Formats: sequence, C-alpha cells, structure tokens
Amino acid sequence: MSKKSFVLGAMALGAGVLAWRTYKATHPAWARGPISADPGRSRPRLPDSLFEVPEDVIHHSIPSSDGGNIHVVERGEGRPLVLLHGVTLRYDVWAPQLNDLADRYRVIAVDLRGHGESFAGEDGYGLGCLAQDLATTLEALDLRDAIVVGHSMGGMTVMHFCGQHRDVLAERVAGLVFVATRAHQVLPPFADRRARLILAKGQSMLEAGRPLPTATTSTRNIARLAFGENPSPRAVDAIAEMGDAMEPEAMLASAAGLMDHDSRAALRETNTPSLVVAGTRDILTPVPSASHLAHILPNSEFVVLARAGHQIMQERPAELAELIDEFAAHLPEIKSTDSSATTS
Repeated sequence: MSKKSFVLGAMALGAGVLAWRTYKATHPAWARGPISADPGRSRPRLPDSLFEVPEDVIHHSIPSSDGGNIHVVERGEGRPLVLLHGVTLRYDVWAPQLNDLADRYRVIAVDLRGHGESFAGEDGYGLGCLAQDLATTLEALDLRDAIVVGHSMGGMTVMHFCGQHRDVLAERVAGLVFVATRAHQVLPPFADRRARLILAKGQSMLEAGRPLPTATTSTRNIARLAFGENPSPRAVDAIAEMGDAMEPEAMLASAAGLMDHDSRAALRETNTPSLVVAGTRDILTPVPSASHLAHILPNSEFVVLARAGHQIMQERPAELAELIDEFAAHLPEIKSTDSSATTS
C-alpha cells in the first residue's frame, strides 16, 4: 500500500454514490446520449500483450517553453493521432492504440508534465501549462491535419488548448476526440471543497518535509473504480503502478490544477469537428457530463459505450478505434507537409 494513495483517494471523492447523484442533479434533463449495443458478459477478455508498449516505438524529448521536458513516443505512419492521458497516468496507458492503430496512423502518445518522463519548467503545473505543452509538441514535430485525443485531464488540456492557442489549432488540428472528460466542474460542490482541503493539507505536509499519511484503501482498489464491468486485471494493475510511480509533489500539483477547470466559453467558440465518447459505467466523468460537453461544442458527435468505465482506451480499444476511424473518414484529406518548416 502506497502513501501516494492518499492523493489518489482524495481525487476519487467524486466516485461515490453521493457525488454521482449530486452531479446528475446539477445538469439538465437533456444530458442523455445514444448508447452503443450492450456487449454483455460474453465479451472476451483482452490479451495481456495488448497492454505492452511495442519495442519499436520512437522516443522524443521536446523542450517545453518554460525549461521543462515533454516526453513523447510515436509509432506508425499516416495522419497524426496525438494521445493525451489523464491525471496520474502515462503515455503507456495508450499501449493498445500504439499496438493496433499504427498501421494507419502516426500514433503519438505524450507524457504530460509531471507524469512519466516529462517534467515541469519554471511555470509549474496547471491546465494552461499543459495546453502550452500540447501546442509546443504539435509545432516541434511539425504535425498537420492531426486528430488530438484527450482522456480525462488530457481532454481538459485539449479544451484549454482550444481557448489559448487558436492559431495552432487552426493550422495543425483537423479533429478533436474527447474521451471520458468534462467541460467544467471536475467534482460536485461538496466533494470539491473536501478535495481542496485534502490537497492543501498534503501540500503543506510536503513543504514541511513530512510524509503523506497512508490511505486505508490500496492504490489498486482505487484504480479499479476507474473501470467498468469485467476489466482486464493487467489494465487495472497498469494504472495502479502509474499512480504509485508518480512523485507526490507532481501528483498534488497536477490534481490541484484541475480544480478550477471551466472551458465552456472556449468550447462554444471551437468549430473544429469533434467526437465525444463516454461510458455508462464511468462514475468519475458520468454520461451527463459528456453529454453536456457535446452539447456545448458547435460541431460534435456523441457516443456512449455500454458497460464501459472511465478507462475506455484500455477497456474498449477496438470500439474506440472504430469510432476514430469513422471520425477520421469524414475529415478533410491530409494536406501535404512543407518539409522546410521550422520546429520549436
């Protein structure tokens, strides 16, 4: 049991029944979506090999604008498919996509600052910094006509990018995919207040050189809350390990950076074709929040996967791949890239 599960436990406050009921009560009745065919219990378990990163991925180390580092891996050729993970995760949470989509996309998975091998520069943490890192990555790799996929905090990063870097969005991004995320109000009001107190207490303890207390629930049990029905044990173990491996300072700062998330105004001005995907068993970002997000976006599709939880890319990689393929098929053809373009 890790002391870092103290932080994970604070971030899981929105996962309880009261949080679910409170969130439903604060959103309009139209927050419902088309639900995919129910796969039922007969759906075969995914092979463990799907969650192993292929050996032939290419690693990049990109300097951030504030002196930090952005670690990126890529595999394959074709239209760029940029993948941004959620809080406490890493690039390798996208192992199924690196395995299965590289035959038709240039799959690019990013470690967000403070996660994996990426670290913050002088500007620290927060969604604004993550949005800048996304812009930097798109420019440094000279990506054009990209599809940018954001999961949870990664989706919030994309939203802030849309508001803060409209020129880069227009020049380099053809489509946006939001997976298990929301436009605002990361936690219901009662849980938000409690989470802020816990995060502030944790930060004070670290600044005083004191260790975080050990949570009463194991990291793996907390990780299991992120999944729907009958997940792969390998997938659950993977995200538990990612949480345990993260430095407490970065985890606290990253979680705190989510508390004031509100991208509704920016999203209303974002006409880029968008796809919003949610799962019926997601208790962290439930279907009403995803429907609300799709309703705000001017040019969006909305799909709900039956029995899926928060970790859709690990739980339902084949269905997510099919949705991305269908979405990509309706985007404009890839424009030629000027090989003489400078990178940053």
